Amino acid sequence: MALLKAARTAQTLLVAEFVASFNDTAVDALTGATKAFGTTIAENLVFDVINLPPGAVIVGGELIVETAGVGPTAYTAKLDTVDGTAILAATSLLVAARTAITGLGLAANAGSNVRLTMASTVAVATAGKFRVRINYTIDRRATEVQPS
Repeated sequence: MALLKAARTAQTLLVAEFVASFNDTAVDALTGATKAFGTTIAENLVFDVINLPPGAVIVGGELIVETAGVGPTAYTAKLDTVDGTAILAATSLLVAARTAITGLGLAANAGSNVRLTMASTVAVATAGKFRVRINYTIDRRATEVQPS
């Protein structure tokens, strides 16, 4: 059995961001088709927006709608990991707002990516911009030494 001592190290918080507008495109993670973020009426766009390293632990984050979506009657973004662990339930992009993520303490020990699923109904978006921000630490990483 090991003799444990008080922790004397700390690490800085790591922050990853992803920003998209309604007319930006991405290659869908499931179909391989190129889709626009604002034209996902027939099929949802599924895209891995942030690649987390092995040992990452999500400690915070947010979805910020910087420019409200215009056009669809429903226009949402949902965040989870590639293996399906929920981070943020489907959240409306029709109103400029900030929504804190709910998947706190979520470990991505295998380096699981953060996956975005876009959904909209009725019409193509003609405006809209949002930002995903994920705050995380890496298990057993130390960047600072604290004095005794």
